[in-house]
Amino acid sequence: TIMGNPFNPSFGTVPSIFLDRNSLSKRVVTELNNENSPFQTSLIYGQRGAGKTTLMTDVANELGKEPHWQVVNLVLDDDLLESLLAQLREKLVDLKLFKDLDLKIAFKGIQVDTKMGRPAVSANFQTAFHQLLEKFTQKKIRILITIDEVKATPQLRKLISCYQIMLRDNLGVSLLMAGLPDNVSEIQNDDVLTFLLRANRITLNPLDAESIKTSYARIFRDAGYEIAMPTLLYMTKQTLGFAYAFQLLGYLVWQAAKSRTTKQVTLETVKEIQDQYVSALFRNVYHKVYHEMSMREREFVQAMVKTGQSQVKAQQIGQLMGKQPGYVSVYRRKLIDDQIITPAGYGYVRFMLPYFDQYVEEQLLMDQF
Repeated sequence: TIMGNPFNPSFGTVPSIFLDRNSLSKRVVTELNNENSPFQTSLIYGQRGAGKTTLMTDVANELGKEPHWQVVNLVLDDDLLESLLAQLREKLVDLKLFKDLDLKIAFKGIQVDTKMGRPAVSANFQTAFHQLLEKFTQKKIRILITIDEVKATPQLRKLISCYQIMLRDNLGVSLLMAGLPDNVSEIQNDDVLTFLLRANRITLNPLDAESIKTSYARIFRDAGYEIAMPTLLYMTKQTLGFAYAFQLLGYLVWQAAKSRTTKQVTLETVKEIQDQYVSALFRNVYHKVYHEMSMREREFVQAMVKTGQSQVKAQQIGQLMGKQPGYVSVYRRKLIDDQIITPAGYGYVRFMLPYFDQYVEEQLLMDQF
């Protein structure tokens, strides 16, 4: 029997195969259940397609099943603060901790300003937030607030400043945020948000090759396919441990295998969809990654590609850029932090994303025309 495709390469959904992030998600849940854990305020950090949203959603879903937790998922927009209060009020009513009428009386005089064009919320946000959290804390219910794709906005600044006060007042609230490396660094270096420098950073590193290999083997063999070790190793290498690439390649190989008469997944099967795989990576991830890089960062990766080597000495990059070692090392650090390149032995770096060098090469050619 052939079931539906178990891989899911779309963004922001929880794929059914969750690899060794499973243990990470369990760890975050365990830590959040311990009231004095540094995880109380956490930032999930990683490149596009590293699995941030997946991890956050998974943690939120797990905690949401527990009676002493309530989860509020927020979107970073102009209604951030109003949405938070509205969801908390709704939960109080749903949990029968409060009747709707009592709620209106209790919050009389606390009106959040919703007039158009006024991004600043009235000073009463803090009071309302405090009162609501007190009600939950009295009932020993903890609140988890999640925010995806965080950026330093006035709304976020206001929320974080108030959140800090709630923590000082020992109210049961935790905050889990996810963001791209650039945005997370910007947030942590924001004057108002320095509090977040102490936040726990959960960095999503590449998945390990062993998990990827055994995962591919299990999924295809359970579905009745024959898949030999060289094919598994080839597929594993194609992904370089990039979570999105793991889902994407699995998805395409599954589609290709399904349309064949034999129940075999061979190297041919994988090579048949390789162009499709690479162009989907380019379109869905690398286009954005590359165009969000600064000019200098682009020059750095272009220099790497120009050497024609898979592992490049920083010295060589400096020569091609015509820059001093100190200058080069600033961008080297930044690109490592952004999970685009990774150290590869003493003084060398290589690309961390599969086929990113090919993407850069294409961009260089395009620029010549």
